Amino acid sequence: MGDDAGGTLTKVAELFEGPGEMRALMRAMDWSRTKLGPVDRWPSSLRTMVGFMLSSRFPLLLWWGPEMLQVYNDAFRPILRDKHPALGRPASEVWPEVWDFAGPIAHGVLAGGPATWNEDVQLFINAGGIAEETYFTFSYTPAPDDEGGVGGVLNIVQETTAKVHAERQIRTLHELSTHAVGARSEDEAARLVVDGLAKNALDLPFVLLFRVDDAGGAPTLLASAGLGDAGDAAAPEAWPLAAASAHEVVIDDLASRFPSLPAGPSGARPERALAMPLSRPGQARAHAVLVVGSSPHRALDERYRPLFVEVAERVTALLATARAYEDETRRAEALAELDRGKTAFFGNVSHELRTPLTLILGPLEDALARPERALRGEDLEAAHRSALRLLRLVNSLLDFARLEAGRLEVSFAPTDLAALTTDLASSFRSLIERASIALVVDCPPLRAPVYVDAAQWEKIVLNLLSNAFKFTFEGEIAVSLREQGERVTLAVRDTGTGIPAAELPRLFERFHRVEGAPGRSVEGTGIGLSLVKELVELHGGRVRVESVVGRGTTFEVELPTGAAHLPAARVVTEASRATAPGTSPLLLEAERWTGDAPERPPTDEGAPAVGVGAERATILVADDNTDMRQYLTRLLTPRWRVEAVSDGEAALERARTLAPDLVLSDVMMPRLDGVALLRELRADARTREIPVVLLSARAGEEALLEGFSKMADDYLVKPFAARELVARVQTHLEMARLRRRWSRELARANQELEAFSYSVSHDLRAPLRAIDGFSAALLQEHGAGLSLPARHHLDRVRAAAQRMGTLIDDLLGLARITKVGLRRAPVDLTALARKVLAEIEAREPAREVEWQVADGLHTVADARLVTVVLENLLGNAWKFTGKKPHARIEVGSEPDREGAAAFFVRDNGAGFDMKYVDKLFAPFQRLHAQRDFDGTGIGLATVQRIVARHDGRVWANGAEGEGATFYFTLDGEGGEVADG
Repeated sequence: MGDDAGGTLTKVAELFEGPGEMRALMRAMDWSRTKLGPVDRWPSSLRTMVGFMLSSRFPLLLWWGPEMLQVYNDAFRPILRDKHPALGRPASEVWPEVWDFAGPIAHGVLAGGPATWNEDVQLFINAGGIAEETYFTFSYTPAPDDEGGVGGVLNIVQETTAKVHAERQIRTLHELSTHAVGARSEDEAARLVVDGLAKNALDLPFVLLFRVDDAGGAPTLLASAGLGDAGDAAAPEAWPLAAASAHEVVIDDLASRFPSLPAGPSGARPERALAMPLSRPGQARAHAVLVVGSSPHRALDERYRPLFVEVAERVTALLATARAYEDETRRAEALAELDRGKTAFFGNVSHELRTPLTLILGPLEDALARPERALRGEDLEAAHRSALRLLRLVNSLLDFARLEAGRLEVSFAPTDLAALTTDLASSFRSLIERASIALVVDCPPLRAPVYVDAAQWEKIVLNLLSNAFKFTFEGEIAVSLREQGERVTLAVRDTGTGIPAAELPRLFERFHRVEGAPGRSVEGTGIGLSLVKELVELHGGRVRVESVVGRGTTFEVELPTGAAHLPAARVVTEASRATAPGTSPLLLEAERWTGDAPERPPTDEGAPAVGVGAERATILVADDNTDMRQYLTRLLTPRWRVEAVSDGEAALERARTLAPDLVLSDVMMPRLDGVALLRELRADARTREIPVVLLSARAGEEALLEGFSKMADDYLVKPFAARELVARVQTHLEMARLRRRWSRELARANQELEAFSYSVSHDLRAPLRAIDGFSAALLQEHGAGLSLPARHHLDRVRAAAQRMGTLIDDLLGLARITKVGLRRAPVDLTALARKVLAEIEAREPAREVEWQVADGLHTVADARLVTVVLENLLGNAWKFTGKKPHARIEVGSEPDREGAAAFFVRDNGAGFDMKYVDKLFAPFQRLHAQRDFDGTGIGLATVQRIVARHDGRVWANGAEGEGATFYFTLDGEGGEVADG
C-alpha cells in the first residue's frame, strides 16, 4: 500500500511539471477547493487525460463527471476569451450562453452515446461586453473512467471564426461585383449594390446609399436595406452626410438614435455605423455616401474594418461604371442625332450643290471647248445666279459655324424696327404680287427703337417671307409688327399649304425638311428655319409656329425691348441707319420659282473660319495627306497631346513604343493601310486594347465593313464635323480609361482569390493524406477488434477525406488552367471522345450505356486541355444518367446561332431546370444534392475556363428528368503557341 501511495504521489507531482502557463496555474491551484478534489484523489484515467491534454498543442477541453467540471490546455485558452481562468468549474456555468446547444450533445456522449462531429458551428460567446459571433469545428469524444465506463467528455476543438468571416466577405464582394456589374444607370446600380450587400446581414446589418452631388441640392436616398421598422433612419438628415462627403465618419450610439433597428441573431441591435465617401478620381468631395451598419457581434478591428473599405471601393467603381454607361448612352444618342442630322444635310446639300455646279460647269466647259462661244446672255446669267446660290448656301453654313463657335460678329444697335421690317417685306412685293398673291404689311411705328443687328434681322425676315412664298399659291401673305408691354412681336402669316402637326416639333431642327410638302420647289437644305431660330435666340428672343394643313401657317418672332438682356460688349448706342438692300440672294432664288426673274447684280457676303477647343492625353494620328495631318493636329492639340505620322508602318512602330491612348488613322495610306494597321494593333498584346478610330472618304464601301469586322472602335466618313470627331475621341478615351481601371480591379481580385485558393489547397493536402492514411492503417491493423459502428465511422472519415482530396485536386487543376501554355494543333475530336468514353466505361463495366460519337469531328486546339473538357462533360453525362434504365450519351456537332459549327455532348439523364442555367459554369455550383450525385462543382467551371482560353464559348440546354446538352466552340485561329 505504501509503495502504491508513494508512486501515486510521485505521478501527481509530475503531472503539472514542465513549461506552460496552464501547468503553472494548475500547480498553484488549490484543487481541494474545487469539486474535482485534491489531485492525488483523482482517478488515474482523469490524470492520464489531463497529462495528455497538457502535452498537446491542439486546443483540448475536458468536461469530467456528471457536472462536467472543466480542465483545458494552453491551446484552448484563447477560445475562452475573458472567461479564463475557469478550471474546475461546471461547463454550464462557464458557457451559459451556448449551453442550450452544447449541453444536450455533451450529455448524450457522457451517457454512452457515440462521438460527435460538428463543422463551422455558429456560437455567440459573451466576451468583451458583446455577444461575439464565433465559429467552431469540434468533436465530443467519450473519455473513459477507471472502471471502463465514460468518465467525461473530451472536446477536440478548432476555432474557424476567421476562416468563415473571410469566406463570407469574399462571397459578399463577389456577389457585389456580379450582381451590379450589368447596371445600365447609376440608380439601377445603387439598387443592385444595396440588394447585393443586404445578403450579408451578419456583417452588414443595414445599408443606405445617398447621392450628395446634386449641384448643391439636398442629398437623396438612392437605396436602402435592413432598416426594418426604422424608417426614420432612411432620412438624409439622420446622418452626417456633409462630413462624410469628405472623409469617413463613425457614428455611435445607434440603438438610442434608432431604437427600431432590427436586432441581430442574439437579440443585440447595431450600435455603430460607418459613413464612407464614394469619390471618383480627381474629385475633392464625394458624389455619394455609403452608410453601413457594423455588426453588434463583431469588434471593429483589423479583420473587420477592411471589409467596409473594400465594399466602398467596389461600390464606387460600380457606380462610376454605371454613370459612365449612362453618359456614354447619352453621348451615343447625341452622336446618333448628330449623325442623323449630318446624313440629312448631305442628302439635301448634295442636290443643292449639284444643280448650280452643273449650270456653272456646263457653259464653262462649252466655252473652253469652243473659244468663239464666250459666256454671254442666258448662259452667263445662269452661271451668275448659280454662283449666288452657292454663295448663299456657303454663307448659311458659315453662319451656323460662327454661331456654334460663338464667333458670329453681331452688333445690337437701336433700330427703327417698323421701318426696317416694312422695307424688307416690300422687297418681296413685286414678286408676290406677280404670283397673284396679296402682300399685307402692317408695321406701325413703335414707341422706341429696338436693339437688333440689322443684317441678322434681314436674314430672319427674308427667310420667313421666302418660306411663306414657297408654300403659298393663293390668298395672301401678311407681315405685322406689334408692341406688347416689354416685347415686340413679328408675325408672318400665310394662307398656304400648311404643315402637318407631327412635323411641327421638328420644324426648327437643323437640316430637317418636311418630306412631300407641296411647294413651288423641292429645293432646300433644311437650313433656313433653323438659322432663323438660332438668330432669334441670339437676340434673346424666341420663335414659335402655328399651322393647319390646307389653311396656312403663322410664324411669330418675339423680341424683348431694351438692351439689358443683350451682351453689353455687343451693344452700341448709335442708332442703326440700315435699310433693306436692293437685291437678296433669297429674293433672286425665289424669283426662279416663278420662271420670271429680272437681271440683278450679286450681293457679296463673307465669313471667317471656325475653331474648336478641347483637354489633354496622347493621340497618335496617321494620315498621308499633309494638310489633313496638320488639320487634325490643330483640331486635337488644344485638348490632347498629338503625335502625327505619314503612313501605317510608321504608326505601328510608334504605337508600340509610345503606347498612345488612342489611334486616329486614315484608311487609305501607303505601305500599310488603316485596316491593316488595325489588324496589326489588335494582334499585338502591347497595343490590343488601344482604341482605334478610322477615317475614310469611302462611305458605304467594303472598307467600312472590314474596319468594323476587325474591331475598329469607331469609323468616321470624310467630311466630318469637327465637334463630332472631338466628341467621339473624348468618348472612346473615357471608355478606354474605364476598361483599364476595371481590368486592373478584376485582375487584382482574381489574383487574390486564386492565390488564396491555391495556398489553402496545398496546405490541406498533407493533413488530408494523413487522415486517410492513418484511417486506412487503423482499419487494416485493428479493424477486426473494432465494433461495427466504429468501422462505419472510420469508413466515413476516409470517404470524407478522399472527397476533400478530390475537391482540392480539382481546385488546383482549375488554377493551373490559366498558367499552362496554349499549344494549338489539329485535334481529332472524334477519336479523343471515343477514347475518353472507353476509359470511363472501363471504370464501371457493370453499367450499360449506349453512346455514340459522330465521325469527322475536328478542330484546332490544345489537345491536353480539350481532353480535360471532354473528361468533365462526358464524366458528367455518365454520372447523371446513372439512374436511367436506358442511358444514352451522344457527341456531335451542329450549327450555333451564327451558323458556325458547335460541338455538343448530349445525354438523357437527370437534366436541370433552365432557370439555373446561369449558375452552371460558376465554381462550386451544384444543381443536384450530394446524396443523389457526388461531385465538387468544379468541373464545369474548368470547362468554361478552357473554352474561354481558346476564344470560344460554352452554353447548355436542359430539362429536369429529360437530360442535358452542353455546347462548346473552339476558335481555331490565332492564340498563344507554346514551344515543345
